[in-house]
Amino acid sequence: MSLVEHSPRAGIIWSGATQVHARPWPHSPRRAFLSISGSHNPSVTLPEPTILQSWVATLSSWGYSSVRTSALTPSSAAALSLVGFSVAQELALLEVDHMALPPLSAPAHLSITRASHFARSVMKSTRNHILALDREAFGSEWTMDTQTFAEALSATRRAAVFVCHVNDELVGFVIVGATGTTGFIQRLAVVPTARRSGVASALLASALTWTNRHGCTSSIVNTEIHNSAALRTYEKFGFTPLDNGLSVLEMTLTS
Repeated sequence: MSLVEHSPRAGIIWSGATQVHARPWPHSPRRAFLSISGSHNPSVTLPEPTILQSWVATLSSWGYSSVRTSALTPSSAAALSLVGFSVAQELALLEVDHMALPPLSAPAHLSITRASHFARSVMKSTRNHILALDREAFGSEWTMDTQTFAEALSATRRAAVFVCHVNDELVGFVIVGATGTTGFIQRLAVVPTARRSGVASALLASALTWTNRHGCTSSIVNTEIHNSAALRTYEKFGFTPLDNGLSVLEMTLTS
């Protein structure tokens, strides 16, 4: 194992071909966020348990009291479970063939706009409003921070952010990306007071229109397995579950 520490309690761990980014979990400085490169890829194999235990020891030595991972495939989750990790969140992974998409349009009473022509240069004020909305939608446990937002925009070759306003108030947003011929719905959030009013569907329609325009033939999204409202929305657009979902794992660390 080799380690590069960029700043206190944050850095990159290399273990053979596996690269792991470690930093504080958003808004929880005592919890580490372990982001494993390629963790969505079923063909990725994690190192042997002794190496995984060395990751845990490193995080513990940095003063973290717990650790939570990025979303993992079943094989990666199984490897980490052998060294004491347990499931914190289970995610359904869904895909839609663009040939099966319904007509895409937003209701006239909803204003859907692109936050910036260049997604990676979203204005700071707009970004802060989006992050505040995200916290309201997902709660402090699963909300994004500035770095997570930037990572969502850079995770794909191209990206865009669409926002929805009602009476000049921001009520929802979607981050969408594309790499090759695959589109990715990276994040979709609606404030609780605006749910069941068509906002999520309007944002999703805008995102899928964008992926179509950029040559995608299919799009993928993940959502918490018990989020029935989100699952119904995606299914309405033709998304169907893939065989294997994803899971976020966590572990309490000992000093």
